[in-house]
Formats: sequence, C-alpha cells, structure tokens
Amino acid sequence: MKFTYLSAEDAQILSADLRSIEAGLTRILSFATAPVLETHQMYSLRTACLSGYVFGHPALGDGREITTSQMMFTDTEVGIARTLNRWYRLGHPAGIRSA
Repeated sequence: MKFTYLSAEDAQILSADLRSIEAGLTRILSFATAPVLETHQMYSLRTACLSGYVFGHPALGDGREITTSQMMFTDTEVGIARTLNRWYRLGHPAGIRSA
C-alpha cells in the first residue's frame, strides 16, 4: 500500500509560501485573489499518524512507545514512512510477530 498526503509539487509551493512569510514578505505576496473565509473558526482534525515502539530515534530512547507527527507518505511494500518530522523504517505491523 502507498499513501501520499501531499504531492512534492504542493509541498514545494507550501514551503515557498512559508519561507516568504518567515522572511517578512507578506506585504509583497498577492492576497487579492485569495478566497475570503467568513465566520471562520479553528478546528483540530484527526490526521494519519503512526504509533509503535521506536528504536534508533535520535532523541527518544529505544523501545519507547510513541505516536508520530502527521504521516505524509507511506510505502508498506518498501517498508518506509515519512512523517512531517522524519523518515521511519517500518518493522512488523501490530499483531504480526516475526518467526
């Protein structure tokens, strides 16, 4: 199974927009054609992520149970996943043990 949350092209566009904002360039960005969102509210939505026991993480101890940041890409045939923060190698899925 393959899962991609955001295409590389869309990620590049998002990254460029965020870099412009961080650089203080909001005044030169064109917001004139952006849609208007009236009576807006902020919600927290569920998103795809992974949970499991991590080994070899640069900041977390081995064997620690974690929930990852948002999953951006997964290929279970290759055994890799990219979350918002980092790549993971996928070991055995829950409920399946190696012989």
